[in-house]
Amino acid sequence: KSELTAHLQGWTGPALLPLPDLRGSGPDTFMPGFWAALHTVCINTFVLHTLRRQASGRTVPLPEFTRALASQLAADGSMAVPVLPRLNSCSNQETTSLSKQRSNTNGCFQMMEGTSYNLRSRPCTPSNTQGKPGVVGLDNIGNSCYFNAVMQCLCSTMPFVEDLLSQETRRELAKCECRIAQVFVQLLERMWQGSSPSCSPVQVMAALPSIFPQFGSYTQQDAQELLLHLLDALHEDLKKVAKRQMHLSRKQPGKNQSRSSKTESTIVSDLFEGQLNYLTSFLHCGHEARNNQTFTILSLPIPNDNKKCSIQDCLSLFFEETVLTGAEQSDCSDCGRRREATVQTYLNKPPEILILHLKRFGCKGRKQVKLSANVSFSMELDITPFLSSSVRRRSSYHLYAVVIHRGNLDMGHYTALCYNSVLETWHWFDDSLVREVHGSVVQSPDAYVLFYSCKPF
Repeated sequence: KSELTAHLQGWTGPALLPLPDLRGSGPDTFMPGFWAALHTVCINTFVLHTLRRQASGRTVPLPEFTRALASQLAADGSMAVPVLPRLNSCSNQETTSLSKQRSNTNGCFQMMEGTSYNLRSRPCTPSNTQGKPGVVGLDNIGNSCYFNAVMQCLCSTMPFVEDLLSQETRRELAKCECRIAQVFVQLLERMWQGSSPSCSPVQVMAALPSIFPQFGSYTQQDAQELLLHLLDALHEDLKKVAKRQMHLSRKQPGKNQSRSSKTESTIVSDLFEGQLNYLTSFLHCGHEARNNQTFTILSLPIPNDNKKCSIQDCLSLFFEETVLTGAEQSDCSDCGRRREATVQTYLNKPPEILILHLKRFGCKGRKQVKLSANVSFSMELDITPFLSSSVRRRSSYHLYAVVIHRGNLDMGHYTALCYNSVLETWHWFDDSLVREVHGSVVQSPDAYVLFYSCKPF
């Protein structure tokens, strides 16, 4: 107790609120001693748990944590909520400021104005032989395996990463209030620097609840739901950047304003967004109606009572003709009445990146269950049979990442298998643990989300 008290005395860490907000009366001022005590307890618990899990057997004294926390806060005083990097080394001398990491990294991130960023033409050279560019584990900060698995798959989506880590994108994000995109890009930078075998996703996880409160608790969440919300948040942040650029271009006569019509388009929509077409045929009068719907993830049903099936079986079930009868009858604009109809679904616009979600969690009677069917999938996926007549080309996709879920509804664990196009190798990611694997082991009976690209990278 006396040791803790001694280290909290004279604390000069941050207040809970940013400095511009600390102009009110006494009750508005946060007690820095309490903030330090809270973080001392939380951070000690997490790091000591990590060390025990890794069976390092190393004793870490309290002053080390306190000094590390203070140095992190001093390095970045703009943080409203301080973050301590993972401590599993024998000293506190590792860089805690992202700006220092950028300046000290050789070959990975050239921050000079005008420098282009291309991971494939300029492969990174890791500054630490323990890490590889794009092959970095993510610490589990409390049931965060669902986030870690999704993040690894997005980190392996090369055109997505190259756009976000470009000089222009990072410069524009710094000028906008785009909290999710900013911390997401910072994490991508650290993962592609390869300067350490693992890093912490705590900043992104801390920012998400401000938009999606369901991710604020340290409970296991659905990886597919997180992916959907994360892509949506990134899309909205990047739209702010596009609108700002359009506004500036209007103020500069003669400047190319071709981007003005693209304020609703971002790298997220360009890569992940596709379009479905629904053809509704009314049986009574023969009237037909067409409706389009955009999507970023296709959630595929798994055939009932099948212990083994293929991804093509799931796609066929999704796109098969559906009969609307009884209470499901649809309104006919020609008759003005509810009529029986059939609905045929087509893929009207295939996305650049096709994300397939297998609906493993459902109901059997009144009981919620996880479907354990072994859904086989191949490295090459042909979706030509499901295209609408307006699509005149054959569409073939290449697998590059898989989210895996093992366990059941009450207790489970997410991992990921991802292809690194720079190193041309597959890796298995289990939180902070990373292992290179052969492509033949990618096929898993526990596959949950599949990532396909129409162009190999």
